[in-house]
Amino acid sequence: MPDEDPLKACAYYLVRYAPHAEREEFLNIGLLLHCPEEQFLDCLFTRDLRRVKRFHPQADLQFLRALQSHFERQIQQNEDRLQNFLEEMQQSLSNFIQLAPPRPVLGAEPQTQLQQLFERLVGTRQADFPAADTRMRIKQRLVEALHRARVFDDKRFEKRIPAEPLSHSGDPFYFDFGYRPPMGVEKPNGHLKLIHALSLHRDYELASVLSLTIGYVRDKQPAELTAIVEGWPARGDKTAAHSFRILKDAEIAVKPLAETDAFATSIRMELAQSAASG
Repeated sequence: MPDEDPLKACAYYLVRYAPHAEREEFLNIGLLLHCPEEQFLDCLFTRDLRRVKRFHPQADLQFLRALQSHFERQIQQNEDRLQNFLEEMQQSLSNFIQLAPPRPVLGAEPQTQLQQLFERLVGTRQADFPAADTRMRIKQRLVEALHRARVFDDKRFEKRIPAEPLSHSGDPFYFDFGYRPPMGVEKPNGHLKLIHALSLHRDYELASVLSLTIGYVRDKQPAELTAIVEGWPARGDKTAAHSFRILKDAEIAVKPLAETDAFATSIRMELAQSAASG
């Protein structure tokens, strides 16, 4: 029987709509979940604003509908400083949008935990969980596959790898993950393998950064880079097709989320070979 996924220490923050803060009346409209162990932060906001309208007939519904995408952008822009970002958010949000103090919770998979907490605490049904089309959600789906393959906690599998010593001085970029397969007859170099998550549709600028950065790394040593993306570019999605072309031109391997379990298993097999050779 496979081992159960270990529970991880997380914290959740309720997002409250409080148009009459002086009355200390509010309505829960969203939730954020932070898992420091996996550098995860994601959000979920209600799309059903009928309760909000009853609670406050003058509510700006267009503004409230935009909160999901607004928070997604803010999370991605601050992914290197999530804890500081959360602390700043608690201080900087407007009077009628409030971030409640954090509450601890244990969960095996943060993304699943986020949805369960949302359904229990926000109290409105979410028709569909937001698609895995943000970098944070793609990365978390990859992390879950790495856990299933018993790779994520392997000491030889590195997390958050600084590009500076690999590329050039002053490079602020960090790769999500990396490892070195064993040296052998078929792989004489034991060269570095790097992994990074991104959305083809949303992160075309990141695709360019990856292309440039891996070029600098390869100037110093043999290296491979695999980009984990939401899926193959949809027909007519010119932005995703452009990002895909940038990656392929830089000889960056592209793996859609549908192939992450097989990809994670292949890493486990490589690390197993390393252990056997050692």
